[in-house]
This record gives sequence, C-alpha cells and structure tokens, in this order.
Amino acid sequence: MNQFFAFQNTPELQKVALASYHLEGEANQWLQWVHRLHEEEGRVLSWTNFEDELWACFGHSECEDFDEALSRIRQGGSLRDYQREIERLGNRVRGWMQRALVGTFMGGLKTEISDGIRMFKPQTLKEAISLARMKDDQLSRQRRFSKPAPSPPMRSTISPPSFN
Repeated sequence: MNQFFAFQNTPELQKVALASYHLEGEANQWLQWVHRLHEEEGRVLSWTNFEDELWACFGHSECEDFDEALSRIRQGGSLRDYQREIERLGNRVRGWMQRALVGTFMGGLKTEISDGIRMFKPQTLKEAISLARMKDDQLSRQRRFSKPAPSPPMRSTISPPSFN
C-alpha cells in the first residue's frame, strides 16, 4: 500500500480514506469502530495509527515483538534468507536508526562473513548487505575451488605366488 501511495504522491490525510475504500466485511466493521473511538477522543486517525491498529487487530496472532525479534536475529542459513528476514522485521519496526540496523545486521552475520567486512565500517544497511553478499560470494568460490581433488582409484598390488 505504501508503494502505491508513494507512486501516486498521495497526501497523508487521504491515505486512510483510500485504504478504507477497499475494506469489506469484518475489516470494514473494525475500521468504523476505530474511527468512532478516535472521534470520541477528539483525534484524527492518521495513516501511522491506522497501520498500527490494523496490525494489532489482523496481524500475527503469536504477538511477535518485532523490535525484540530484530534485535535478536542471527544468520542460521543462507545470507539471502537472513537478508529477507532482516528486511521483513525492519519493515515492521519504527525509530531504528541506520547505525542500529547496521549493528544488528553485522552482529547477526555468520562470523566468517562479518569478520571479512567489519573493517570496511559500513554506514548504511544497504552498504552492509552489499559487502556481506560480496564476501559470501568470495567464500562460495573459495569452497568450490578448494575442494580436494578426488583420489586416484586404489590399485591393488597382487604379489605373484611364491613357489618354494
């Protein structure tokens, strides 16, 4: 939705109205209730509040704390999977400075990757991801070319029978 609004240069005050136009059934009833609560409190439902309320009502049921999850993230599998998870969680948090995002990303990387890029002191998450991908590619190439050559087949030495 935010991509659409950015592309259309939608004014902040029109975002909730445009999004609510597409709500039906339970979601529409929910929005009417949220609007009423905001009106009774003398507040306007901003786009940020709308998103927060929407996630609170219809988001993940396991009550995931995205700030906590992002602060504890560790690379367990591929770099690409780690990057996707960082981006997923990063999309759900607010108020994180670039420096904190870079530190979290670097701190969760596998040591073989983070040790190879820490000296470059990336300033943005984009820069850190780019450096990590280059290091990961380098490590993959090294693993490919440093595989031990297959051993030649074993020849059995057969001794001629002795005739004593």
